[in-house]
Amino acid sequence: MPSESDVSCKSPFLLREFLVQAAQDSDVDLEPIDASRGAANWQQRRVLNAWHALGLYAVSACGTANGDGEVGLTLDPAGPHLEQFERFAAEHASCAEISDGCALLARAWEWLGGEVLTDWPVDRIIYQFAEAVAGRLYPDPPTLDFVAPVLSRYFAPLLFRGDEELSASFRVLTCEGATTGIAQVTSTLARNGIICPGDKVAMWWPTYEPLRDLVECQLGCEIVPIRRDANAGWAVPGEEFERLSDPAIKLVIMVSPGNPVPTVTDSASLDALEQAVAARPELLVLADYVYTHFLDEAVETEIGRMPRNTIGVYSVSKDFGLAGARLGVVLMHEECVAEELMACVGGDDRQAADGRYSRRSLQPATMPLLDRVIADSRGVSFTHMSGVSTPLQALVCLCACYDLTDPGAPAYFGWVRAQLRERLEALHEGLGIDLPQWAGGQGSRYSTVIDLLALARARLGEDSAKRLGEGEVWPFMEYMACQWRVVVTVGEGFGSGRWSVRACFPAVNADQARELGRRVAGAVEEYASGRT
Repeated sequence: MPSESDVSCKSPFLLREFLVQAAQDSDVDLEPIDASRGAANWQQRRVLNAWHALGLYAVSACGTANGDGEVGLTLDPAGPHLEQFERFAAEHASCAEISDGCALLARAWEWLGGEVLTDWPVDRIIYQFAEAVAGRLYPDPPTLDFVAPVLSRYFAPLLFRGDEELSASFRVLTCEGATTGIAQVTSTLARNGIICPGDKVAMWWPTYEPLRDLVECQLGCEIVPIRRDANAGWAVPGEEFERLSDPAIKLVIMVSPGNPVPTVTDSASLDALEQAVAARPELLVLADYVYTHFLDEAVETEIGRMPRNTIGVYSVSKDFGLAGARLGVVLMHEECVAEELMACVGGDDRQAADGRYSRRSLQPATMPLLDRVIADSRGVSFTHMSGVSTPLQALVCLCACYDLTDPGAPAYFGWVRAQLRERLEALHEGLGIDLPQWAGGQGSRYSTVIDLLALARARLGEDSAKRLGEGEVWPFMEYMACQWRVVVTVGEGFGSGRWSVRACFPAVNADQARELGRRVAGAVEEYASGRT
């Protein structure tokens, strides 16, 4: 088998970029297939049409400061915006995209005025959205007033089994994606002495690789894996939860549905986690629910079962094929246990923590934790720059409005789920192995782990699998990129085994997924048999 020095495709890139460049530079007569990341190869166009139509309306509704109209004035907050919007929609009825967007906006105005922002005149609702999309002002407050009432209704069926009252009891902070939300929350927990270097953090295992770096390298904490069993549909064995009795474990971090393993927290694990929290009421749970809308049906969640102990994060942009928009949300209960933990930090540590916010708050000692997360998101000193940009806050609300008001939303999400299911099935058809046990259960089918040793064993026998396992995985990854033009992610970083890889389905269609399986299987056969 070749060593790293035997591989001709070289370039001083980061690990993924190295493989992508190697696949692109290869002269092998195959089309490159990149399944290393989860940016979708589709987008929900009606949401985009509405966002852009709103932007055009905001431009048309403002006055101009000079004769040629190049310089616009600010929007009139007292203007007749519903009348102006209806006139704008009629004037652009011949443009299919703008008309489509205006139809969603009209439904949104009716729904928002009738059910959500009932104390606001519709003119004010339209003005606030138009002002947000125009991007004229710093976010004030950082998450604009109309965002939380909209998102609480969006999350109610996804995370809270339809309990709108419970969903509304959570404060929300918009942020640049779910992973950023996790980083911001944990950073503030550390700044305020709730988590300290040397503490232990339990993590569902395998897990999303950047979270390992966050905990180990940035927080200086020790990871305690809560290992899921691949042979039991990636459920967590009951004995794993005994680890949570350790008082040195201050935080539990999980992704459900997971990444790279796209299964949800099973009901037995929810029961065990709830028992652990009952035994240790100070235990915090930080849960990423980014792929929940890809499930066939809603499930119980940690944040629904243990709302005061669980801080949630979500990425609305993933639901609509808008990964580059980075539409993340942090959800924190108004009576979050973290507030009590912060109150228990005393002495010099508490004085130093409060002192960081003394120029941002008249009463820093009583500053809520989420407000500290907001301040910390821009390095404490720049609270007026905190939160996601206002045009993106308008977009995240339009995403929610589409899901909650548009008659086409069920068909759209049904199409997405069917696509991911078809791609998962096609990959395993190409690999020539059975679908994993979890494929028929509750999972997002967003990604999967391929056990390369098991694949070698199934196709060539135990001796070949053993020979493959004696080598290093990175030369094989380079070999796949150069000779098969395939890019996937090393699974070891996710905690899923040294000879495993992660493949993501949103970026490949079914034919590509099937071809990906064939190529991975072919590469394993050649590499394990020494025919490279």
